[in-house]
Amino acid sequence: MLTAFIHARSRKLRTREAFTLVELVVAVGVLAVILSVAGMIFRVTTNAHRLAIANAEIMQKLRAITDQLNADFKGLRKDGEIFVTWSGSPRRGVRPGAAGVYERFDQIMFFTDGDFQSYRTYPMVRGNVARVSYMLAKKGSVKAQNQAREKRNLARTQHILVSDPTLPDFFDPNTFDGSDAQWYDWRNRLEYDRISLEGWKNISTSGDPNKWDMLSVITGVGINPSTIPADWLCRGATVDTADPNSIHMLLCEGVGEFTIQGWSDVEWRWVPQIDPDGDGDLADDSDFPLNSDGTALHPQDIPGVLYPAPYGAVELAGIFARGELREFPPQWLDEAHFDLIPGLGRALKFTFTLYDSKGVITDGRTFTHIVYLGD
Repeated sequence: MLTAFIHARSRKLRTREAFTLVELVVAVGVLAVILSVAGMIFRVTTNAHRLAIANAEIMQKLRAITDQLNADFKGLRKDGEIFVTWSGSPRRGVRPGAAGVYERFDQIMFFTDGDFQSYRTYPMVRGNVARVSYMLAKKGSVKAQNQAREKRNLARTQHILVSDPTLPDFFDPNTFDGSDAQWYDWRNRLEYDRISLEGWKNISTSGDPNKWDMLSVITGVGINPSTIPADWLCRGATVDTADPNSIHMLLCEGVGEFTIQGWSDVEWRWVPQIDPDGDGDLADDSDFPLNSDGTALHPQDIPGVLYPAPYGAVELAGIFARGELREFPPQWLDEAHFDLIPGLGRALKFTFTLYDSKGVITDGRTFTHIVYLGD
């Protein structure tokens, strides 16, 4: 009797402790929901963390670029030479005629006061005046236009003006032969010019070397294509992170576009503009000189401004079309008229698109930064 009671009690307990099939299905479903929600929260948290890191990286790049621009233009020498070229090229992978078909690869060279020292020249070179330039750099023989936007590098070069007679004179006529290799070394390796600011301004536009050749090499545009061919490696800045000799010119990696505009008091807008309405048609709304078909730039007319006189010029199409003047008088390319010069004026606006190194922000982030040149 007792044994039967114990067995019955045991069966009753086992019955109470077991789960039905419905209970198991419900439990598995609840667990699946919990795991799904937990996974979703994990993904959202991870993506937010990655996005925060990417934004922080981009903001660090922004700070590095704007701080350097501010420092360089704080000491701008208006009695020196300034050369700005504006380059508009069709965007890779965008069909002709589509909105946003053009992108900009602008360059600027100027002289500035500061406390400068060389990065790699030995012995170290120091000075208070330097020739500085900004542009998107080549990688080997690959121009920035042919690089992926997120892989482009913004270069900043500086050549300190020195008078030390113990330093080699790069343009010594006894050793300078005008070869591609020599020009490349001057543009990308050398960190000083053994010349004064007045001496630079008075370099002739003829002879060897001459001012047109120098500006062609510095900016990479074909000012004098007969003596500095377009395929020469010396033209423009070349920065390759695998080459330690070029790191001193690297300002920032992952800069997709670099645009320079000057404030015009006459037009009351930023100039130049290329395809401002984004319709892919430059015939009516571009400040750039056009071919007869209205779709491309004249290769012989390089949009830009070379300051000051006597051989300075402004190459822009119709910049005074809505003002009283139709042309900018070349004799006004002086410090007294600096605020009126198209492409310079009272301020410069730099626009650049920055990418993070991991590609989290796929389209990058675009910023503008204004430096004031007036009093």
